[in-house]
Amino acid sequence: MKFNIKKKPRIFSVGFDKSFNVKDYGKVNVDHTDKEFELLTFSNKKKDYDFGITNWGYYATPSINKRLRNNGFQTFLVKNIYNNIFIMVVDDNKLTKFKKYIEFENQKILSRLDLFENDDDFIKKLMVSKKTGKYCENLKCLNNHKNIHEIFKYIKKPPNEPNYGIKNYKRKVVKCQNCNHFFAIHKINTNKFYKENYSIISHGKNILKKFNKIKKLKSQSDNFHRVNRFLNFFKKYKNKKISLLDVGSGLSIFLDAIKNKVKWKLIGIEPDVNFVKFGREKLGLNIIHSNLNVKKLNNKKFDIISLNKVAEHIKNPILFLKQCNNLLKKNGYIYIEVPDGLTASKQKKAKYQEEFAIDHLHVFSLDSLNNSLNSSSFKVILIDKIKEKSGKFTLYAFARKIK
Repeated sequence: MKFNIKKKPRIFSVGFDKSFNVKDYGKVNVDHTDKEFELLTFSNKKKDYDFGITNWGYYATPSINKRLRNNGFQTFLVKNIYNNIFIMVVDDNKLTKFKKYIEFENQKILSRLDLFENDDDFIKKLMVSKKTGKYCENLKCLNNHKNIHEIFKYIKKPPNEPNYGIKNYKRKVVKCQNCNHFFAIHKINTNKFYKENYSIISHGKNILKKFNKIKKLKSQSDNFHRVNRFLNFFKKYKNKKISLLDVGSGLSIFLDAIKNKVKWKLIGIEPDVNFVKFGREKLGLNIIHSNLNVKKLNNKKFDIISLNKVAEHIKNPILFLKQCNNLLKKNGYIYIEVPDGLTASKQKKAKYQEEFAIDHLHVFSLDSLNNSLNSSSFKVILIDKIKEKSGKFTLYAFARKIK
């Protein structure tokens, strides 16, 4: 066994929104041909943890139900949102920190491993865990009234919400206690918003002024970081012949920001005529005036589809995502951003958070976004939650078409 210790540890960030720093101090080189059993002991002065090396592999832990348990450790089988499985050994005195970590990282404790009495008990408890998962198929959880709870009720327009001239302002937001998805419940026809000067109500009459204001923000704008993570994910495709469809292109600030950085064919599709004219006439972009419509797109197939804060406005997000899937080429990608309802709901004035605005028919959680993509024949490659420069709480995901 040889130790290669670094003079300075390599530090890198992991977890949602890169919230945790990892320090890499070096490597331990082991020889698995050695017949002897080698041992590494990690100690914090009060408690020890042994890691065993053998000629066939490793003892990752001492005995879970005896040695670890007697030394004040609890052992858990944990699954993350990508369905990766981990064994986590937790100090009895730090269970609160562990549970906060699990909640923030949206992980699920499948079972506690140090309490099993026998094989049958192990299988029985794992089956119970499977039945109590966070998967709600096709967002049909609204039909399961036992899991649905009212979160917010509105009888008038919130202070910071655009004025759409709604006379009978009554609505509520409910939440699925299983997958943490939020549904808007009301009889207001939000489709009219997009046909009656949505761009002017939400962005003002001078669209160019709003566009330039955002561009001048540079690294302080949400779009700046959106473009960076998007291009970083697709960096190996930058100089290839790629077709991108940006659905709900709005101000076209996303397409405008990437048009000189890639050699792709860019197309936007947008229902608001003012946004369409602006994108075409002021920015020279190919913007189609329509909702997502296969005929309007001449049955074209795309390599990538981007949805920047669009899916929350759609009455049936699953159907919408399936339509996007059909517009993608084989192994095509989707990039999606949606409001993070779960994080927003934990803020002091949660009821008045922008995430729960009247035009948001759905507000997602990590679980419900992940479930929605899986239900629409996508494989999630990367999913994360962030707080943007504007203060918005956002979820984003990159996913690949699998059917």
